[in-house]
Amino acid sequence: MKERLYEILNEEKAHEIIPFLKQLSTEERKTLVPTIKKLDREISKIVMTKNSYHTAGSADQHSIIDIASFVCMDQKHYGKNYWSLFRDKEQTRKILEWGCPPWFSEFINDSIEAEFTAFNYQDILEWAEKGYVQPRPELLGYHLSLQPYDLDKSPETLGTHFWYLCEFPSKSLPFTREWLPLVQKLIAENKIERKRFLKECLLAANRNFNKNVTGWFMDAFNILKPSNEELIMLQDELMAGLASVQSKAVNTMLAHLKKIVPEPEFKTSEFSHFLPNLLSSEVKTVVAASLAVTENIFQKMKTDTENLGMALSAAFVSKDESIQTKAAKIIQKYIPVSEDIKEALSHYADNVLANVRPGLAEYIEDKQLELDAVQQEKLELISEESRAKEPASFEDLMFFLPQAIEKPGTYYYDLALGGLVRFAADADEASVKLFEPVFQKACKTIAKWEVHHFNVLLCNLIINYGLSLLEKFPVQLKNLEKIYKRTQEDEATREVYSTYHKKLGPIRDIYAGGVAMKPFKHIAVQVFNKIKSGDKTPLLSTVTHEPCWVSPDALVERLEIYQNENIKPYDLDVQLALQRCSLERTSDRLKLVEEKLKGEYKDLLLFFFNPNAAPKGKYEHPSWWMTAGITRSPGTIFEEFKDFGYDDIPKEFLTGSYEWKTIDSKKNSYYPVELNINVPKYHLKKREHPLFLEFFIAEQKHFSETPSFMWSFPNTLGNVFAKIIKDCLFYSGIAEVYERSLVLNTAQALHQMKKPLDAMGYLFLGTIFLDGDKVIRGTAAEIWLEHVSHKVLDNVQLGRVTGLHEKLEWAPVKRFTDLVQHQMLNVSKDHNLALEQLLTHILLQMETPVTNLKKILDIYHEVLALNQSEADKNLKEKLNSWKENSSLKKICNLLLKK
Repeated sequence: MKERLYEILNEEKAHEIIPFLKQLSTEERKTLVPTIKKLDREISKIVMTKNSYHTAGSADQHSIIDIASFVCMDQKHYGKNYWSLFRDKEQTRKILEWGCPPWFSEFINDSIEAEFTAFNYQDILEWAEKGYVQPRPELLGYHLSLQPYDLDKSPETLGTHFWYLCEFPSKSLPFTREWLPLVQKLIAENKIERKRFLKECLLAANRNFNKNVTGWFMDAFNILKPSNEELIMLQDELMAGLASVQSKAVNTMLAHLKKIVPEPEFKTSEFSHFLPNLLSSEVKTVVAASLAVTENIFQKMKTDTENLGMALSAAFVSKDESIQTKAAKIIQKYIPVSEDIKEALSHYADNVLANVRPGLAEYIEDKQLELDAVQQEKLELISEESRAKEPASFEDLMFFLPQAIEKPGTYYYDLALGGLVRFAADADEASVKLFEPVFQKACKTIAKWEVHHFNVLLCNLIINYGLSLLEKFPVQLKNLEKIYKRTQEDEATREVYSTYHKKLGPIRDIYAGGVAMKPFKHIAVQVFNKIKSGDKTPLLSTVTHEPCWVSPDALVERLEIYQNENIKPYDLDVQLALQRCSLERTSDRLKLVEEKLKGEYKDLLLFFFNPNAAPKGKYEHPSWWMTAGITRSPGTIFEEFKDFGYDDIPKEFLTGSYEWKTIDSKKNSYYPVELNINVPKYHLKKREHPLFLEFFIAEQKHFSETPSFMWSFPNTLGNVFAKIIKDCLFYSGIAEVYERSLVLNTAQALHQMKKPLDAMGYLFLGTIFLDGDKVIRGTAAEIWLEHVSHKVLDNVQLGRVTGLHEKLEWAPVKRFTDLVQHQMLNVSKDHNLALEQLLTHILLQMETPVTNLKKILDIYHEVLALNQSEADKNLKEKLNSWKENSSLKKICNLLLKK
C-alpha cells in the first residue's frame, strides 16, 4: 500500500491517485497518514538554484499529496488548508461525489477565519444544495461580501443571505468598491428593502466590525441620503450608535441627529444621557459635533435646560481651549445660574483653563488651584528593592534558564551565565532530570529562523553543556541525543540559504551577531571553559541590581576572589564590570578597597571610585584603566594614558558627546527637515588590549539589539543614543515597525534605568517628545515626570532641543501639545514650574511663527496662570513680533499683560 503510493508519487501519475484511494478501506487510509505527511515534507523542501528557488516536488506531486491528505486525514491532521485542493474545482467535485469527508461541513464553516480560500460563495451554494455543507449565516455573509456579482442566481441571495452580509461581513477585507453603487441600484429596483438596510447600517456601529467595514456601512448610510422622516423612525438606532467605539460611526450619528433636532419627536432626554461620554471622547471632532448638537437643542428649547446643562459640564474634561470656550459660551447663553449647575461644574473646576475661567465666574468659585509640591525621593541606582534575584542552587538554575531564554536583553542572560558558572558542576543523578526540558527549550528556540543574538549564545551554551552532561548521565538524559539530532536536521534544511548562520556546534565557531556582539561571545566562550574545567570563580560583570548595575561592594569582593585564587580575570569581563559599576557613593568604598585589595586591583579602584583622584600605579592592563577613565570621567583626557595607544579613537566615542543640528532641506527633499548627527566611522583596530567600547562603535549595521547595549554602558549612554538617533530618528515621519521598535525599546530602557541624563540623553528625550508613535511619546512623558520628581532634570537644555526641532517644524507641534495637555500639565506644583521652564525655552528657540504655535502659547499662558508667573522677559520681544500675525494677536497680548 505504501509502496503503491510511493510509486504513484515518484512517477507523477496524478490520474491514478483517486482510483488507488477508492479501493482502500477507512482503516487503510488512516494507516497511510504518517506516510503522506512524510512525503509532503519531502516534496515541500526548498531547492535553491542560481537565480531562484522552488520546492522539491512537481505540480503533479503536490496534487497527489493534496488529494491523499484530503481523503485520508481527519480534520485535525488536515489542518486549515483552504487553498491547495480547491484550486482545481472539477477535481474537488469528483472527490466530493465519491466520498465527502464527515468533517467537510465544519471545515468549510471555519473558513471565515482564513486569510485566503480557493472557493467562493457560489461554490458554497452548490455544496449546500448537494448536502456536503450546512452553511452557517457567518459563512454565507462573509463569502457574499467578497463577491458583488451573480446575485440573481439564487432567490435566497438577496432575500436572506444579503442580510447575513450586513450582520457577518468579511473580517479580513473591506467591501470592494462595486458594492456601494450596486446596493443603490438594488434599492432603487426594490430588490433590497431600503428601510431595513438603513437600519442595518446603523446597527453596524456597535457590531465590533473593523474600522474599514464600519466605515463602509456609514458611507452606505450617508450615500442613501435618508430623509428626516426616516431619521426620526431610526432615532433609537442613531442614539445607540453614539456608544460606538468607532469615531466615524459616532460622527455619522451626530451629523444626522443634528438634522432632526428641530423636529418635535427628537428625544432630548435620551441624547443628554449619552452626552457626558461624548464630551469625554479623546476625538476632538466628536466633542465639537456633540457641542454643536447640544447648542441646537438649547436654541430650540429655551427653557427647562438644566439637566442638559449638567450633562454639558463634562466638556471640561477636555483641556483643549477651543472646546472649553465653546462649552462656556453655551452655558453662559442658555443656562441660568443655579446651585445644581454650580455643583455639576465644581467637579471639573480644577480643569477649567485660565482663559476660560473668567467667563464662568458666576458658575464656579474663582479660586487658585492648589497643587501639592512633590515629596522628593532620593534617586538611588542601587537599593535593596532592586537587588537581582539570582538562582541559589542547581535546581533554581533549571527553573531560571527557561525564563532567561524567553526574555530579551542582557539582565536574565547575565544571571543565567553567572548561575551556570556557579552550579553547572552540581548536577547529580537525581537533579539532572530537571535538565531535559531546559535542553528541549534551548533546541526549540535556537532552531527558529530569527533568534535574538543573546539567545543564540545562551541556547548554544545550554546545548553544549547538555551534551557534556549526556556523557556523565547517559541513562537519565537518554532523550537529549534524539532532541539534538532533530534540531541538527532542522538546521541542515536552512543551511542551503546564504543568509542563514549556523547556530549549533562549538560556541567559538558560531555566528551570534556582528562586531558589537563579539565581546559577549568571547565571555560566553570563557563561561563554557569554566563549566568544562569546574572553575567556579565568578564572572565580574554579572549584574547585582536591576536592570544592569554591578554594586561597588560586589566588584571589590569578586576581584578579591581572583586575587586570593591567583587567577587572572578575563580582560573583557573586567571592562564590562567597570562599565556597569554604579558610581553613586563610591567614595564610601575607598576604605574597603584599601583593606581588601592590593597591587593593580587596588590602584585601579582607588582611581575609579574617587572622582577627584588622578590615576596612579602600574598600568599592566591599559584597557582596564582606559575603561575606568571613560566610565568615571568621560570628558577628561588623562595625561597618564597617552601612551596606551587609544589616541586613534575619535573623541566623540570617548566622551559620548556628538555635534548635531536640525536642518531644513529646502522643502524639495523626501525628508524636508532632518535631524543631522555626526557619528564618525570607525573600524576595529588590531591591538593587544582592545576596548569593549570599540566593538560597539565599530558596528556599522542596523542592529536590533542596540537598546540592550544600554545595559553594558549605563554610565555613558551617549554612544547608544547617537546610534539610535542616526538610524531611527533623523526624520519625524518614519513609520517602519523596525525603527519604532528600536526607539520604544530604548525609551523604555531609559525609563527603567532612572539615571540623570547627559547631553545625548537630552537630545534623545527632547526628540521623542515629538515622535510619531503615541506610546513612545507617552514613555517620554513618564521619563520627564520621574526626573522632575527627583529634581535631576535640566528643562533649559531639554527645551532647547525640542525648540530647535520645532523652529523648523521637524514634527507637527500638535504631537507635543497633546502630550503636555494629557500627561504633563497639573501633575504637581513642581511639575508645573518645570513645565513653565520647558515651554519658555522651547519658545525662545522660535523665530517666525510655526504651524500651531498658538497652541503652545495657549498652554504657556495656562501654565503661567497656574504658577502665578509672568512671561519670560527674553520672550517678550518675540511676542511683540508675533502679535502682528492675526491668529496670534489675542494670545500674545494676553501674555504681554502678565
